[in-house]
Amino acid sequence: MHPEEVDVIVCGGGPAGSVVAGRLAYADPTLKVMLIEGGANNRDDPWVYRPGIYVRNMQNDGVNDKATFYTDTQQSSHLRGRRSIVPCANILGGGSSINFQMYTRASASDWDDFKTEGWTAKDLVPLMKRLENYQKPANNDTHGYDGPIAISNGGQIQPVAQDFLRASHAIGIPYSDDIQDLNTAHGAEIWAKYINRHTGRRSDAATAYVHSVMDVQDNLYLRCNARVNRVLFDANNKAVGVAYVPSRNRTSGGKVHETIVKARKMVVLSSGTLGTPQILERSGVGNAELLSQLGIKVVSDLPGVGEEYQDHYTTLSLYRVSNDTQTTDDFLRGVKEAQQEIFQEWETSPEKARLSSNSIDAGFKIRPTEEELKEMGPEFNELWNRYFKDKPDKPVMFGSIVGGAYADHSLLPPGKYITMFQYLEYPASRGKIHIKSANPYVEPFYDSGFLNNKADFAPIRWSYKKTREVARRMDCFRGELTSHHPHFHPNSPAACHDIDLKTAKELLPNSLTVGIHMGTWHKPGDAYDPKKVHDDIVYTKEDDEAIDNWVADHVETTWHSLGTCAMKPREQGGVVDKRLSVYGTENLKCVDLSICPDNLGTNTYSSALLVGEKGADLIAEELGLKIRVPHAPVPHAPIPTGKPATQQLR
Repeated sequence: MHPEEVDVIVCGGGPAGSVVAGRLAYADPTLKVMLIEGGANNRDDPWVYRPGIYVRNMQNDGVNDKATFYTDTQQSSHLRGRRSIVPCANILGGGSSINFQMYTRASASDWDDFKTEGWTAKDLVPLMKRLENYQKPANNDTHGYDGPIAISNGGQIQPVAQDFLRASHAIGIPYSDDIQDLNTAHGAEIWAKYINRHTGRRSDAATAYVHSVMDVQDNLYLRCNARVNRVLFDANNKAVGVAYVPSRNRTSGGKVHETIVKARKMVVLSSGTLGTPQILERSGVGNAELLSQLGIKVVSDLPGVGEEYQDHYTTLSLYRVSNDTQTTDDFLRGVKEAQQEIFQEWETSPEKARLSSNSIDAGFKIRPTEEELKEMGPEFNELWNRYFKDKPDKPVMFGSIVGGAYADHSLLPPGKYITMFQYLEYPASRGKIHIKSANPYVEPFYDSGFLNNKADFAPIRWSYKKTREVARRMDCFRGELTSHHPHFHPNSPAACHDIDLKTAKELLPNSLTVGIHMGTWHKPGDAYDPKKVHDDIVYTKEDDEAIDNWVADHVETTWHSLGTCAMKPREQGGVVDKRLSVYGTENLKCVDLSICPDNLGTNTYSSALLVGEKGADLIAEELGLKIRVPHAPVPHAPIPTGKPATQQLR
């Protein structure tokens, strides 16, 4: 039973919303807080807490109900006629319950670029430390060790991680023991993960901030499988409650069945970059012209709502590796013996099991050299001079290695693989999202804007070349899976080469039947030594065009949406002020990544948590509360035994 009136309503149980709800409820046991989440409860869900099965949660196959998939309303000429698809988490904990669990942090200048009082990196470092339970050695003072969010290397590190670091160093990317220190923008490291090394479990926001509080207090009310339709205002534009509906469409005769909950003190929107602007518009906050066309009463005319959508872009390329390389391929392709063995490991010793890793064990941040900039074209060079040149802490691209093929294994030839991810951290392209109806079940107009600024092609093309050079120099390298690379002319020196399956009986570790060395085929039986690879591949103009076409055909979201309710002056298209209050309203705040006025070079879970911590502080201050931080991490929910080891991926 939920009360019909509470003090604070938090709309959305993603990372930021979980932080706000949990921190406020824990700060004052007499404060009634209600958290409304569109997805299911994540508590004790083995498909959530076992880190190594995250790939299943990313599938759009009709079985997965942990994500909502937004598709471009129109075909994009920038994507050669494709429609991009952007999944958003549909589960308590948001992306933290289903993401890749990669721990990175934004650069100091990213926060300083917000140009907002109270939001500089110096202001935010104490909150970064407050949320972290950092379980690695550190040589700087930016990490925290007593917070609720565990960060570690996970249960295992695959040997290909060290191979990757050595090969990266060979092309001029230095090793670092911490490139998440807010300042390093060119270096490679063993990549940390949101995994608790003591339990092997994923460290999600709902477990850390919501379940832990509900275990010890009774003032936090949780409503899952409910979608907030709109905010309720009084005659003075003060938020006084919300109306929510079942997440699944249960309309009858065209009517939407709403449930009303009143809020005595505050309504907080935390439904994400794609959800929050839709709630605002259905509530009468947004572009007055659009709202009037839809018959929605205008509460506050804010044309910036739903605009300036941003993301990070990724491409991935697959490489063959030797048969003795440790990968997750047999597990992912459904080999029953491999799955049973790996699930049994978890049951026996989860903190050491292979399932207590995401198999993304190493990565880098990189910036181009002066020579490389000369080849990246005028559009990107203009962006470089304006945005990157004088900010040496900003990486242009991320790269990471996955010990296995991140692909549909039913379509892959036999063998073992590594996947190279390339991530564009600060795209110049922008998109938008707007409602098409006051009915919450009607799909919105959505334009991801992917690659609609030409400046974004050059850095992705450059990073593909860099990760390819790293792969060629790895000891385990045995060729490119050509179906997952650009279509170069066969006579080009840049042409990709796969192994010859007719003559290669096995991908031997040291004596390849067929191999590649500096673009030249070896004779059968020759040993392949990638350490002898000294020369980078030379690409022609036609080769660059092939890469750009491949990028347009394959670039995807990294699930890092932000920016549609920007924190900046109202006259500049802003939606919220420095205290996250929505312009033209009272007692209404937005606390999620939609408030970012500029991009953040990071996997955004860390930033969503940080925005949540900042929002919790601001709201607590206005309510006359003080955030309580235990001397030890907030107690977590009991660790269940999980489902039987024989339960397999499907």
